[in-house]
Amino acid sequence: MVVSGRRGNLQANMENNFHEVNHLFELHDQLNSYPKGVIRISERIKGTAFFPGGYGLWNTQPDEPLPPMPIGGVMIVGHNFDSEDGYKRALSRGVENLKGPTWNNMLKFLDRVEIFREKCFLTNAYVGLKAGRRAIGPFPGERDPEFVCWCQNFLLKQIKLMQPRLILTLGAYVPSFMAQLSPELKKVWSGVKRLTILDEHEAALVHPSHFEGVLHPIAVVALTHPAYRHVNVKNRRYGNLKGDAAELTLVRDALMVQEIGILRSE
Repeated sequence: MVVSGRRGNLQANMENNFHEVNHLFELHDQLNSYPKGVIRISERIKGTAFFPGGYGLWNTQPDEPLPPMPIGGVMIVGHNFDSEDGYKRALSRGVENLKGPTWNNMLKFLDRVEIFREKCFLTNAYVGLKAGRRAIGPFPGERDPEFVCWCQNFLLKQIKLMQPRLILTLGAYVPSFMAQLSPELKKVWSGVKRLTILDEHEAALVHPSHFEGVLHPIAVVALTHPAYRHVNVKNRRYGNLKGDAAELTLVRDALMVQEIGILRSE
């Protein structure tokens, strides 16, 4: 049955109130103080967008029920949401720029490794926005140990809630952040600032990885940031493979070792 108009909006709002991602927003909103250079995200983008700028779910639409939380699926972890200016533009559009390099390259990659977009929850290591216009580079909040610890604990809560089978990290900044959340990651990802170091130590795919409160081991893969994939992927190594083939095989092996057939298209 299709419910339209004001009644349909009311029904969508009621369904969304009980959605798992809204529990995450409640936890997110408990952080009241942000470090210098980090701006609080004050409003959710209604269309498709990474959490916590948006809902972190594929194909969200205003005034419609949120897509299901992909429990047991794939968690994709970026560094931080955006700059203050970039967030304002996305908020004005009602959706992130899906044709921009981050989304465009990421979606193409997911299609190539046959992971359904609906099976992904897209989030970030750090909450908040980089003040001003510049989105790239180190995140100002990483200089505040208390803030970093809060963000790590918050990400762990997201992992506990979603119970993913596979985690894909984007870019060089995320692995060292995540290292504190899993004993297996801590051994090989602590202090790492370049993905080539992980490749040299054959540590870009870590399985099994155990996380507190998760009922099963998780495969975790460190990927090149999609916005700069065309520049940096050539440096990746995995076994005897190089570049694009190395990253594709990393994820395919992670899917295989986890036997996540449900995530792949037929």
